[in-house]
Amino acid sequence: MDESTLSHRGGWRRRVELIRLLARKEWHIRYRSARLGVAWAVVQPLLLLAVLLTVFGRVVPLDHQRYPETQPYPLFLLSGLFPWHFASIAFSSATTAFPNSRKLILLAGFPREVLPLGIVAAHLLNLLITLPLLAVIYLWQGVAPPPSLVLLPLVVVLQGVIVGAMSVLSALSCVRLTDTFFLVQALLLPWFYVTPIFYPRAAAGGLAGWLWLNPLTGIFELYRKTLMPNWPGWIDGGVLWSLLISLAWAVGLAGFAAWLMRRAEATIADWI
Repeated sequence: MDESTLSHRGGWRRRVELIRLLARKEWHIRYRSARLGVAWAVVQPLLLLAVLLTVFGRVVPLDHQRYPETQPYPLFLLSGLFPWHFASIAFSSATTAFPNSRKLILLAGFPREVLPLGIVAAHLLNLLITLPLLAVIYLWQGVAPPPSLVLLPLVVVLQGVIVGAMSVLSALSCVRLTDTFFLVQALLLPWFYVTPIFYPRAAAGGLAGWLWLNPLTGIFELYRKTLMPNWPGWIDGGVLWSLLISLAWAVGLAGFAAWLMRRAEATIADWI
């Protein structure tokens, strides 16, 4: 094994270790002064669950006969709300990663991409903590998880890659355009509605095809396939298509983020 290969592997190990340390720091800072601590990672989605169950269970009920795959609806909602909570909080929090870390940015040889990725990793840990709570919903609704549950870790990793790449891109944008943070905050609500969280993608009718422009659409279809007991099949239900599109988004966004990061590496400290 040549020296360059060893150096490359050492660089990756260093990045992984830095991401782990930054994630632990972010996690500690976020919850150290909160009385409920990490329980807020569960409380926030559950509060939104209560609101959506009231709205779409009583006020404007979803047609479950037309979309039987959405039953049981509490499980359908939480299988979307937990991943959405991770994506939205991680993406918005990581946007200011570079401006908020000026001292680290100025260190020679410091791999700057680990700053937003550390924040994403901290919120990914929250997701990993909350997902097992779906077992309570299975017991409450009297249903068993599908065999495809074994693929859930792969879906989580795929979402982590997509959210991580988007976070690096938004953090880079915030370096030169400080209004990026406010733009991200303004876009979170529209992004929530164009993501199939409280409705199946098929319910969008003629607009369903446009939802593929959302990097999270395919991810949420995959979450439903791995968590919902009656979700359509890989071929007839379009789940395989969701997987291919999600892979394309992951590879495309990660490649673009890596390329843009290399281009900005020499000038990012000057802008900060």
